[in-house]
Amino acid sequence: MTRKRPLFQAGIASAVLTALLLVPASASAQRATGTLIVRIEDAGAPVEGVDVDILTQRTRRDIGTTGISGLIAVDELPLDVNAGTRISTEILDCGAGASVLLVPETERLVTLPADCVRRPVGSFFWGQTERIVISLDGDRVDVESTRSEALDRSESGFRFQADLLFTALWGEEFDQEKDGFGGEGKLFYTWTGGLGVGVGGSATVHDVNGIDESMWKWSAFLEPRYTFFLPRTGLRPHVLARASYNWFAYEEGRRLGESGWGFGGGVGAAYPLGSWIAVDLGLYMGYLSVAADYEGQSYPRSGTEFQITGGVRFF
Repeated sequence: MTRKRPLFQAGIASAVLTALLLVPASASAQRATGTLIVRIEDAGAPVEGVDVDILTQRTRRDIGTTGISGLIAVDELPLDVNAGTRISTEILDCGAGASVLLVPETERLVTLPADCVRRPVGSFFWGQTERIVISLDGDRVDVESTRSEALDRSESGFRFQADLLFTALWGEEFDQEKDGFGGEGKLFYTWTGGLGVGVGGSATVHDVNGIDESMWKWSAFLEPRYTFFLPRTGLRPHVLARASYNWFAYEEGRRLGESGWGFGGGVGAAYPLGSWIAVDLGLYMGYLSVAADYEGQSYPRSGTEFQITGGVRFF
């Protein structure tokens, strides 16, 4: 029997997934279109008359002054800051007055008046936070941020995914089955925190050494997963576990059908192309055990399955 050499396929899969993970942040740059509410308070009471500025192109731009309620509404669209940019919040104490300065991570403050002291407060993500509260309680200054409803909707809910699928069966007991190609579909639900669970099915067709027919591998699976949300890039890597039940069906009935369980795990990443669609790549590896029953006897065999998926996800 000729043993398969999986290193080449695995190398291709790793290179493709690495390329996805290294997509530059600028590829997903989009101007934020919401409204940011800034509240300035001292000991829980609103502070009136505080100027709020933002740094763009190394220039401080005045975006408003808090009113009697300590609030200011900032229209994000006219400002040259991309959604998902980390914003550092600072208090500027300049003589008798204080102001708030918002500094995007892509900017650098060059000069300030000699009597100004900068006090870092905290940070938030532009376009993905709808309210910040800057609290001045003695020497303690905090920023509390709340997530926007639009962000929660984009990170949670039902997802459907359709993929092209490559499957390799490794191990001496699967040495006669060649690598196969097919498709996979799955429906899953993701909660805001990143946890999710899904169900799906797949099918691949494999040539078999020594016989003039093909083998179909069918699979149904349950898949818990965890998704990591990276606000600055839009990239959504995930890790998953999988329990599957698999069937081998041979054409023309020349060989017995086989079935059995599989268990394993994988990694992947989705990259949004728009508000409702994303491209998704993934790798999976697991243990596979199947058996054929014939005249009251069971004929088991086991090995490893390695899969590469690539397709689209619909939000």
